[in-house]
Amino acid sequence: MARPNPPHLSRDMDRHGNVRWYVRMPGKLKVRIRAEYGTPAFWTAYSNVLAGRPIAKKVGQRVEKAPAVSGSLRALCEAYYRSAEYKGLDPTTQRVRRGILERLCQETTPSGKPCGDLPYAPMLPRHIRAMRDKRAETPGAANSMVKALRQIFAFAIANDLADTNPAKEVPYFPAVRADGIPAWSDEDVQAFEEAHPPGTMARLALMLFLEFGQRISDIHRLGPAMVKDGAITFTQWKNRRRKPVQLTLPISAELQAVLGILPTGRETFLVSEWDRPFKSTKTFGNKFRDWCDEAGLSGRSAHGLRKYFAAKLAEHGASDREIMSMTGHRTSKEVDRYTRSASQKHLAKAARLKLSAIEIVPPFSATSESGTKNAAKSLPEKAFSSELVPRRGLEPPRCYPLVPETSASTNSATWAHALRHGGDT
Repeated sequence: MARPNPPHLSRDMDRHGNVRWYVRMPGKLKVRIRAEYGTPAFWTAYSNVLAGRPIAKKVGQRVEKAPAVSGSLRALCEAYYRSAEYKGLDPTTQRVRRGILERLCQETTPSGKPCGDLPYAPMLPRHIRAMRDKRAETPGAANSMVKALRQIFAFAIANDLADTNPAKEVPYFPAVRADGIPAWSDEDVQAFEEAHPPGTMARLALMLFLEFGQRISDIHRLGPAMVKDGAITFTQWKNRRRKPVQLTLPISAELQAVLGILPTGRETFLVSEWDRPFKSTKTFGNKFRDWCDEAGLSGRSAHGLRKYFAAKLAEHGASDREIMSMTGHRTSKEVDRYTRSASQKHLAKAARLKLSAIEIVPPFSATSESGTKNAAKSLPEKAFSSELVPRRGLEPPRCYPLVPETSASTNSATWAHALRHGGDT
C-alpha cells in the first residue's frame, strides 16, 4: 500500500512529463515547491508554506520573493539596496553586486536552510571564510563575494545595525595572475593592424586606444562634441558619480586627419553596423572581442591595450605623474603595476648607457705656483697608469696630462673639456 503524501501536499505532471509538487490548503491559493522532492530545501519550503510564510514563486517572467525574515542576512541586503550608498553606485556595479548577494542568499546550508534566512548579527569571520573557501576553484568569484559582504557590513555599522565587520577580517585569495590582465605586445598590435586596414571601424578603435590609453567604457563614448582646440575633454565613466576624473588630452595630427573624414552628425566616433553608438560597454566589448578573434589574438582584451599604452610611456621615460595625467589614475600604485616590467627595461637600459659613458678619471695633483713644468708630467706612464679607471673595465688604460691649476673657473672648464674630449686640452 502506497504511503500517503504529507498533509496538503499534492503531485501532478505537466504535458512534458515533468513532476510538479504543490501545497494546497483550504481557502488559499496553491503554492508550488520548486526544490527537488525529498531534499532538505524541499521540506523547508513545505514547512514555510504550512506556517504561512510564502516562498519564492514565479509569476509570469518575474520572481516574487517572500518577505525577508527580520534580522536575517537577506533583510540586511534589502536594506542595503534601499540605501544611498548602493544607489550611488554605477548601474553596472549595482547589478553585479546585487547578483552576488542574491546568489549567496539562495545558497543552502548543510541542513537545507537558505543562507539568506540566517541571522547576520552572529556571523563570524570563520563563517565567511567557509563561504570563501567553498569558491576556492574560482578565486575571482570568492573575492567578489568577500568584497560584497564587506560593503554591506560597513553599511550596517554606519547605520547602527551591526557592531563589527566580520568580512573585513577575511583576506582575499591571491590573484591567479599577479599582474592581472596581460598587456598587448608590439606583435599583437601589428597583427591587429594587418587584419583591420585603415578605414575600418576596428582600426579606428585601435587608434583611439593607442592615442588616449583609456578604458573600454570611455573609448566607445568619445565623440566630436568633446573635441576643442586640438584636444578632447571628457569625464571618465568609471567612478563618475563618486570620484569623477576629468581629462583633457591632446590629439595627434594623424588622428585628427582620420577624425576629420568621418561622417558628420555622429554622436560618437565609434558606431555599430547600423551607424549608431554602441548600446553599452558590453556590446562594444563583444564587438572588439570579435575583431581580436579575426586577427587571431586569443587571450587579448581591450584592457590589455590600456596597459600596453602605459608601458610604452614608461619605456620612453615618462614619469608616474606624466602617465597618470594620461590614464587618469589617482595614485601611482596601479600605474606601477601596469608599467613594472617596462620600467625595469627602461632603467636597465639607462643604467647600461651610464656605465658605457664612464670616462677615465686621472689623478689630481697640485702644480707649483712658480709656473715651472709640472713634475707629474715627467713621471713615467707606468707610475700612475694603475690608478686610472678604465672606461669599460677591459680596454687598456689611457694616460691623460694633468690639468694645470690656474683659477677655479678656468680649472673647472679645462677639466670638463678634458673629460669630454679624451684629455686633449
